[in-house]
Amino acid sequence: MDAMKELRFGLFGILITSLAAVGCQSSPASTSVRYDNVRFMDVWSTYTHCLSTEETQSAMLDSTKLHEVSQTQANQSLLENFLPAQFKNMVTQPSSRLAVDVHAMAASCSLHAGALALAVGEHDLARNQFRQILNSHPQSDYSYYAAQARARLSHLELTLQAALR
Repeated sequence: MDAMKELRFGLFGILITSLAAVGCQSSPASTSVRYDNVRFMDVWSTYTHCLSTEETQSAMLDSTKLHEVSQTQANQSLLENFLPAQFKNMVTQPSSRLAVDVHAMAASCSLHAGALALAVGEHDLARNQFRQILNSHPQSDYSYYAAQARARLSHLELTLQAALR
């Protein structure tokens, strides 16, 4: 009788162990990878649409979407918000799960949208796009986009001053 109990207990232990092992390998991880891929494809599609369009309003909408994603990603990666002071210097920011730099994509789209607005005489829209780059991307990692935005803002201001004379 004791041997029967030991056999049942052993089989029950094996069953629990196998269920736990199978449960750890279930599909929620693949669902999040699929979600990241869908999100990446949406961002990439918005970016390529922005650069290929010649319609100012369409580019402006794409620029707004990309800046929202960029800000969301920046806000999600700020560890300083919830780490105690003694741990902040021990931890680095996690890398992005996206294969591209969303901040650079947003800046590039804003440059294009600003150039389109400038070409059709929408000076205020162009100025807002260029200033958005300067405000959103002050880091040295984005110095190319900041330099382009400053140059285009200077050109815009010079053009407007010449038109007033």
